[in-house]
Amino acid sequence: MSTSVNQQDAESKPAQKTMNIGHEYEEVLELIGFGRVQWIILLASGLLLMMVINETMGMSYITIVSQCDFETNSIYKAIMSAASFIGIFSSSYFWGYLSDAIGRKPVLIYTTLCGNLLSLISIIIPNFWIYVVARFLVGFFIAGASSTTYAYLGEFFTPRYRPIVINYASLFVGISTIYVPAIAWLVMSMDWTVEVTENFMFRPWRLLTVFYLIPGLIGTILLIKMPESPKILLSMGKIDDAFSAVEWIALKNIGKHLRDLKVETLKCDVLSDRENILNVSNLPTVSIKKMWEETLPLLKRPHLKNFGISCIVMCGLFFSSSGMGLWYPEILNRLESSVTEDAMTVCDVIDASVNQRHVNITTDICNDQINTKSYIDTITYGSSLIIGYVVMGFVINQIGRKASITLGLTIAAGCALSLIWIKNEVVIIVCFCLYLVLPGLCISVLSGVVVDLVPTKLRGKAVCICLMLGRTGSVFGSNIIGILLESYCHITFGLFSGFVLVCALLAFILPMSAMKQY
Repeated sequence: MSTSVNQQDAESKPAQKTMNIGHEYEEVLELIGFGRVQWIILLASGLLLMMVINETMGMSYITIVSQCDFETNSIYKAIMSAASFIGIFSSSYFWGYLSDAIGRKPVLIYTTLCGNLLSLISIIIPNFWIYVVARFLVGFFIAGASSTTYAYLGEFFTPRYRPIVINYASLFVGISTIYVPAIAWLVMSMDWTVEVTENFMFRPWRLLTVFYLIPGLIGTILLIKMPESPKILLSMGKIDDAFSAVEWIALKNIGKHLRDLKVETLKCDVLSDRENILNVSNLPTVSIKKMWEETLPLLKRPHLKNFGISCIVMCGLFFSSSGMGLWYPEILNRLESSVTEDAMTVCDVIDASVNQRHVNITTDICNDQINTKSYIDTITYGSSLIIGYVVMGFVINQIGRKASITLGLTIAAGCALSLIWIKNEVVIIVCFCLYLVLPGLCISVLSGVVVDLVPTKLRGKAVCICLMLGRTGSVFGSNIIGILLESYCHITFGLFSGFVLVCALLAFILPMSAMKQY
């Protein structure tokens, strides 16, 4: 037995030595340069991120235009809006862990296809609760794209280009906030109904889902011909597969083989037994135990305090930008549909719409129309988000990340509080946009902060968990509005303002570097 073990150790040492001979992956990427493959992967990744936003934020319009078919009130609308977010929350860490175990590409492709298929099926579901379950399952699968896209994208670029490329990918979030209302405006301008059964009418709003999943489908098709991330292949010990993937990139980008660049092999660091978490056991309990063991250091000193604060702040950012964002078209629609000529606050308009709905109930009238100006205002918000991503980079370089987050959230809190009293419609729109845009911009900044606060081996898990817990803020925010908005409007805006202000104070406590170059 002892002799056999010694022989195995002797045989493994030459293999380990060979694995450390060769070029570093990043060095080879520098030789190949930024080319066609990187552009395609950037586009595909952006489309996948866009699909995630479409499927979640698109519900803000579907809840309005489906209210007559499903006979929903504000609470049911909140449940419908939150279903996808709950699905994303429940599976994000699992997909992130699985992408480390079997690779980025299969997780991205299969989860997106399953999510798109379920989304397509949902358009023919007539029952409200079955529809909610379908939306939960959609969120469960598209979480694969949400949690893995940035990792896949970043591993095709050198550290020099990586921050810039991720920022460009984030721009697709802003593009999505324009795409969602623009498509809703186009589709809802149609006036037709197809009677499928006596109790099920197929109306134009169901087509919205088809348009919202198209970017994900295109992104998946683009990814099919792309290689797996060479970085993850190297970490899994698949050196030949990694070399073949990099060879393919070199041929597509510059038309040369790696040997023409004097690259014979790639360097692969040997992982210790403790670090090699990529071997997935057939027993679920073993895999879960591994996941827990690798996560546990984040819940101990010295990381617990900063990681905990980061998760709370991230939850507040999603609470504001996504939780209230899901209701932004609904509130704007009520604002624009107000028939009175007197200047009114947002809460006055909401109270008037509640009274009008009670009148409609007695006369058996259901109104699911969206005012045209609310589409325009939402597109304006999306444009502001795109501009904000561009401006934020310059602001951070001038005043640093801590000041940027703290100042941005303080301004957002003031805007939310001012909505209680402001009566001018233009000022209301501006304050609403600032309240949604500023926390949304801080999400990517805080993700970068989390990366700096933890060691390399914990970074992927830390960001994934932080974003996963952050999305619970979307669920809580959406449901709190659904419960409180119509009965306690002033308290709702005060609560949202106070929560954002608390997050600004917590962000000030975090030890961030004064300057972060993007």
